[in-house]
Amino acid sequence: MDREDNYGEIVLNLKKSMEERIQAAFQLENAVKEENILKLVKGLFTDPSPIVRHEFAFSLGETGRSDLVGKYLMKSVEEDENLFVRHESILALATLGDPRVIPFVERFLKDPDKEMSESAEIALQRLRI
Repeated sequence: MDREDNYGEIVLNLKKSMEERIQAAFQLENAVKEENILKLVKGLFTDPSPIVRHEFAFSLGETGRSDLVGKYLMKSVEEDENLFVRHESILALATLGDPRVIPFVERFLKDPDKEMSESAEIALQRLRI
């Protein structure tokens, strides 16, 4: 097992501390293997900690792999019960830099949660630069 695979295992290991899982996620931002990026995706939907899920969303945006993770970040924006995970997921979408998500992000400009509408505004500014 190489170092990248080891980080992929750590992100899903709930016996590891939150900090260990977050640090492993940061290491996977430049992952070469799709299966390790998809472990981050799995953690985004299964980790019990909103703080960890928030950081997983951030790291997924940093991968630059819109083709692989964009749809999962959109699902997180729509479905995560935690506002701050949703906020980070929409910003991560913008970090991916794929202008095809603009119509999706625009839907949240009038979100009843001010944090989401503001996050959508910031995301659109990033996408339009």
